[in-house]
Amino acid sequence: MEENSLVLLHVNWRSILNKSLDFWNLVDTYNPDVVIGTESWLREEISNAEVFRDDYKTFRRDRNARGGGVFICVKNYIPCAELWVDEDFEMLAVEAKGRDPKFTWDIIGIYRAPNEDI
Repeated sequence: MEENSLVLLHVNWRSILNKSLDFWNLVDTYNPDVVIGTESWLREEISNAEVFRDDYKTFRRDRNARGGGVFICVKNYIPCAELWVDEDFEMLAVEAKGRDPKFTWDIIGIYRAPNEDI
């Protein structure tokens, strides 16, 4: 990663659990610093180790019911921390820091179901 840029990949999986090999092939192809994923369909009882590799730090907001869910994966060498998770909506925010302290990014993952009121 250059000190003032991030490579982002956004994916909508409609259930990543049974497509994790395809997911990681895509990540290996594009080598992003950050992956934002929607419609993960993950639940609290599914551990990160079942889906995600340890070369990324993973933050999740699961729906805990069929459908939905958001995740953000950040490469381990990038300092990052969860800023907030919205308990009412499928949203989460992560702060990532560049090598130069002047560069900080707030990365937000949001999923809104098509039939959901705003």
